[in-house]
Amino acid sequence: MADTIRRVTANPGGETVIAVTSGALRQPFSNEAVVRVRAFSMNRGELGRARNAETADMQIGWDFAGVIETAAADGSGPQAGTRVVGFSTRMEAWAELVSIPTTHIAPIPDTVSDAQAATLPVAGLTALHSVDAATALIGRKALITGATGGVGMFATQLALIGGAETVAQVRRADQVAFVEALGNCTPVVSEDGAGLGDPGAYRLVVDGVSGPILESGIKALAPDGICVCYGITAAPEINIEVRPFMFSGQAKVMGFYLYSQAEVTPPSDNLPRLLSLVASGRLNCGIEREASWDESGRIAQDLLDRKFSGKAVLHVR
Repeated sequence: MADTIRRVTANPGGETVIAVTSGALRQPFSNEAVVRVRAFSMNRGELGRARNAETADMQIGWDFAGVIETAAADGSGPQAGTRVVGFSTRMEAWAELVSIPTTHIAPIPDTVSDAQAATLPVAGLTALHSVDAATALIGRKALITGATGGVGMFATQLALIGGAETVAQVRRADQVAFVEALGNCTPVVSEDGAGLGDPGAYRLVVDGVSGPILESGIKALAPDGICVCYGITAAPEINIEVRPFMFSGQAKVMGFYLYSQAEVTPPSDNLPRLLSLVASGRLNCGIEREASWDESGRIAQDLLDRKFSGKAVLHVR
């Protein structure tokens, strides 16, 4: 097994936010397999960390798909040669090899590609847990904000699969076609929360935007609805009048952080649920950009600049 590998790290002061460099492979603990990475997908969260990094030795990357090169020494998890998808909480995924706990990987079905699988860990699991937070969605309404992003795209589809009448918020009219391709949802173009829904409209709101969009979503919750907040791309603070929300009944606002959730229910428990939906053709992974990882810097900048919707997948060659 190689001691030195190519990997993606932060690139402070460089022309791109990340770069492919060389460094040491972290040797696995007894409960970790070593996976040879074939593909990975990008999320704005890890790229934001790279952009704020002060040193170039910060490794980057959560999502990956590949093949187990060395099984875990403790006998847990899949055996060598198994194709797997995983979530690296240590952000070591974008590399030729990654040491990963077996609780954070799942076997990939033969009918699912490496690229499809690689889109699922962070965006897919966040969306899955967010939709799982609601109950009795069949015939009820759900609002998904930021529906062109990775989490929003998956949450829109999962809410539809769960039986909800789903409203997908986007910021621009040119994004409507993307969300309409996800399924029978109702797109709403809004930058300030206007037109998202009347009070009591939604059993579920999944929000990664915050700001006025989140304010409108909370005001539109049903008396027993739930709003799941997983991101703050617009603003870290909002203004909410407490009395109407308090008197609405059992409505809830819930914060969600995948790192914390992974401690409660490991990714190995829930990635198979998403993989089965992809395998059956019920979940569209929304891959809008696909390239060699040598182009990571350029693709990362396009993602940060919101030049495309959906997911970007890079192949490790």
